[in-house]
Amino acid sequence: MKGCLEFDDVVFLVQRLYSDAIVNKKFRTEQAFAYVQDETESIQRVDSPGMNAILQTAIYVEGARRGLELSKDSLYAQDMLEVLSDVYRKCTVQNLIEAGVSEENLKQIKTEMDFVIGKFLN
Repeated sequence: MKGCLEFDDVVFLVQRLYSDAIVNKKFRTEQAFAYVQDETESIQRVDSPGMNAILQTAIYVEGARRGLELSKDSLYAQDMLEVLSDVYRKCTVQNLIEAGVSEENLKQIKTEMDFVIGKFLN
């Protein structure tokens, strides 16, 4: 089963949402992160752990690129990191392939997931 959005589409969408939040709405990076999470909620799917992992990875990677720091003291951040951990726990390589990740993007998404784990979950 192929996801409705391709890997590159998700990355582009997330980048655009962050830009909108920071440039047009004048949000700080942490506010932009929350905005992007809210705006992408409709494409998160219970039946697609691969798509959820792709989406969360894109959100965190773009956030990190823009200087995102999540305080472990923040209840919101704790909740979001718990969601991220759960998404990653449920995702397999097969789920990523089912979500439409090409073989050429598979290595990239795995590298980015490892980066997100190292920066935000460790």
